[in-house]
Amino acid sequence: MYLAGIIPGPSEPSGDQLNHFLDPVVDDFVESWECGIRFSRTALQAHGRVTRSVIACLVCDLPAARKAAQLAGPTSHFYCTACHCFHRSTCGRTDVHSTDWVLRDKNEMRRLAELWKNASTSADRNKLFSLHGVRWSTLWRLSYWDPSHQVVVDTMHCLLEGLAHDHFREFLGLTADSAQRKTDSLPAFHHPFPDIDLHKPEDFCEKDVKNIKYIRDLLTAAIPDLEGNDTQLIETHMTELEKKLSSKKVTYLQFVAAELGIGPDVAHPGKKVYEVHWVRSLITWRRTKPFTIESPRLRISTPEVMQRIVDVIRTTDTPSSLRSVPYNFGEARAGSLKADEWRTLTTVYLPIALVSLWGEGSQHRTSEVSANRRAILDHTMSLVSAVHIACLRFMTATQAQAYHGYIVAWIRDLRVLHPHAPHRTNGHMALHVWDYLQLFGPVRSWWCFPYERLIGQLQRLPINHIFGDSQQESTLLSSHIKAAKLKHWLNRPSCPPVFRDVKSLFDRFVSPTVDAIIEDSLVLTTPNEDIPADLQSLIKVKRAVLHARVTYKGSIYTRESTHVGNSLVLYYSDGITHTQIPGTIKYIFRTKDGLGFAVQRHLPLHSYPDPFHHYPYFPAQLHSSSLADHLEVVRPEWVVSHFARWKFSPQHIVAVSLCPVRVPFSLTCFNGLTNQ
Repeated sequence: MYLAGIIPGPSEPSGDQLNHFLDPVVDDFVESWECGIRFSRTALQAHGRVTRSVIACLVCDLPAARKAAQLAGPTSHFYCTACHCFHRSTCGRTDVHSTDWVLRDKNEMRRLAELWKNASTSADRNKLFSLHGVRWSTLWRLSYWDPSHQVVVDTMHCLLEGLAHDHFREFLGLTADSAQRKTDSLPAFHHPFPDIDLHKPEDFCEKDVKNIKYIRDLLTAAIPDLEGNDTQLIETHMTELEKKLSSKKVTYLQFVAAELGIGPDVAHPGKKVYEVHWVRSLITWRRTKPFTIESPRLRISTPEVMQRIVDVIRTTDTPSSLRSVPYNFGEARAGSLKADEWRTLTTVYLPIALVSLWGEGSQHRTSEVSANRRAILDHTMSLVSAVHIACLRFMTATQAQAYHGYIVAWIRDLRVLHPHAPHRTNGHMALHVWDYLQLFGPVRSWWCFPYERLIGQLQRLPINHIFGDSQQESTLLSSHIKAAKLKHWLNRPSCPPVFRDVKSLFDRFVSPTVDAIIEDSLVLTTPNEDIPADLQSLIKVKRAVLHARVTYKGSIYTRESTHVGNSLVLYYSDGITHTQIPGTIKYIFRTKDGLGFAVQRHLPLHSYPDPFHHYPYFPAQLHSSSLADHLEVVRPEWVVSHFARWKFSPQHIVAVSLCPVRVPFSLTCFNGLTNQ
């Protein structure tokens, strides 16, 4: 990875200012593409060769991508950089066969950018930008630049920190506060207020937005404990409402009144308007609306649901390679979750918990509740399946099409199951991930995780934030050189053995996001030990080397007594690739024939419904919690991956495949594989 530069703070560049920071990079790429760069010698060409380099794609979150490409922001009516869909009200479109979804023509976009560039005044430029949503970007100096194809949608921000976060936190309300909320605190009715984040005045800050939302909540709140037409209780509530509204700035009251289409309650037109007039107007409007919840909405987030999620997180057996998530998920103390934590939650823990609560075979108070929960579960699993497909390291045309179908279904049914959920730009852009899967293959080659890690490393460096006299630049360079020299020294044969032995600890400290590889030489072994009777009867030898832990092709495997999670493996029996079998490693042994695992498989189900079979792209299956009485030999090359195991019931476990490169249990389509 080559770090070309860092934009100095304290604020981000606005408008077309980012062009000045991109110019040096574009200068190099223009020369490399049009003239070529000659290298005097390469690994395969002793006499050198001329090379040409191009910018394949621009990978950023949505706001940064729009700034770099000089296109209108994601909250504008020109919310899409790829297709012709226009206006915020169309964000929830799923008519993907319409001509509006055809990718935009680069020649037309270049014409509009040059039109903006050649405008004579700032006013003309602003008018053109408001009409077309396109400014001149220095990237247009590249003759091949095509924003609709090269400004890709980053799945880390769009799917994980965007759709997954919104769905589980906002739409399902899976937080401790939502679970503990009393029914009376739910609104008596819902009014179609516009999205304040999209329509707020330019001078509104975050505090102003919170106050507007607070006033909206006051005006739609139900009256607690109201039975029938209790006039006294209603008047008491109105008096309290008037006091609370009177404590707010008149600017906020005017803003909300304008949203409702009402004016101040003034007896004589032309009379000076005070805060009390706006309060009276809002109170009068409130009296025309319901005071109680006429048809109470079935609560999704309850203490029982949150407790099940926490139990699944705490009690699921997982390998050490799976990133951990907060045990107190949903609580404020858990803090803001990172994208990798949302990936683990979305592809492992949350689906297990919700399927166990709402899936086939679950019990509910009434048939209405049962049907509602099943519909919400199916909708949720559409998103889960799409995220799982997008995170695979291999991609086929079939899988890309399945991803597209799941995202379409999720957007289409969002307002059906969650009527007040807003359609946002992330949902529309998630549909275009399908286009980029076909153009660039698996998202792991073009998502933001590596760059976010680099940003994190840079932020942890001790600097004085002084730009311009090379102080910060020299500090970054010095830190990089020191780390490179230390890593090189640790890999030299002359490095003292004591330092080589702790290299794995050093790797964990320097690169905490990457698991250190544990060499076989560090694994505790018991050479020439008398092997247990059950293992001896299996491998038919009297002597063998028993391992507590080994590393094979970057994966750590242990016996069950050492680490339960690392002993859970999915494998093909006898190496025949037809059915993946979950089992646990009881022994790891090495004989003259090589390394082997002695595994006990989980027994299959008998006449019990598997609620996970409805979701083929969530790689989970129900199995018996009982293990086979006999051991079987499994060669390391027969192992597909580790799996996560949770006790679904006293007699059953659910096994979730953690393989990032294979299709799930029940799918057998391996044609057209694209390797990343």
